[in-house]
Amino acid sequence: MNDEFLEEVIAGLSAPQKALSPKWLYDEKGSELFEAITKTEEYYPTRTEATIMAKAYGELAELCPPGAAIAEFGSGAGIKSRRLIEALKPSVYVSIDVAKDFLEASCDTLARLFPGTSIFGEVADFSGDVALPAAFFEADQQMGFFPGSTIGNFETGGAQSFLAKSRQSLGDRSFFLIGVDLVKDEDVLLAAYDDEAGLTRRFTKNVLERMKRELDAELNIDGFEAVALWQPQTERMELGVIAEGDQTIRIAEHSFDVADGELIHTENSHKYTRESFGRIAEEAGWTIDHLWTDDQDWFGVFLLKAA
Repeated sequence: MNDEFLEEVIAGLSAPQKALSPKWLYDEKGSELFEAITKTEEYYPTRTEATIMAKAYGELAELCPPGAAIAEFGSGAGIKSRRLIEALKPSVYVSIDVAKDFLEASCDTLARLFPGTSIFGEVADFSGDVALPAAFFEADQQMGFFPGSTIGNFETGGAQSFLAKSRQSLGDRSFFLIGVDLVKDEDVLLAAYDDEAGLTRRFTKNVLERMKRELDAELNIDGFEAVALWQPQTERMELGVIAEGDQTIRIAEHSFDVADGELIHTENSHKYTRESFGRIAEEAGWTIDHLWTDDQDWFGVFLLKAA
């Protein structure tokens, strides 16, 4: 049994606002579901970011020449890293992810595709302190890579903390390439986070399936419905599961009552402006070196430089 998973679930369900950490959405099944979500018509971030990145590769190659070291935080299937490795030809690539099986499979694939790049896998929660291998710092240039607007998933203050910890992990000569979802029309956001095929709902409820399978939790998965809500005051999407009728979750001698209509929060997705993201980056020890956006200003790819 995963003790950390168990402890965090008990703590989250004991809180006044019941919540489950989004990192537990990403076992192998969750990671596969999220990859499928990124291919839906409604989910604009992935394809928009890819278009921006394709335009930025030339400038990135000048700033980060061949032989550099790249560390990707929350690498998932490593699809985006393949394009980055092809463009920048790094000597070292470090993949950091909490899903061990998914990480190992991704690293094996990358090692076959790019024999000239040393591939490392680090099983870690990227929101914490991450120790990178010595080979990463032996390269002439270090760069972090955090695509997909995952920066928006942190709680208030958490994004700045993550950026500060990453600044320490990556070192004083580093760059940090980050995908950031920008504030936009509510209808676009709601469609992206509640796709017609229902993949996002399945992804959100995957944490309940993990609780039942891995922690022997007693709960009625069908008694919960996944929801996505836009909160304009905080400029963020909020995802979670709402109880349909009174529910009880029993886990490791603990019992938690969830009232009809009560939300168990699973994930935030903050949206930023250039100014609001710039502020938290600077407070964490970075400066904005470059910013690339799409024609609609829906998404931004920020290149940060260690201050």
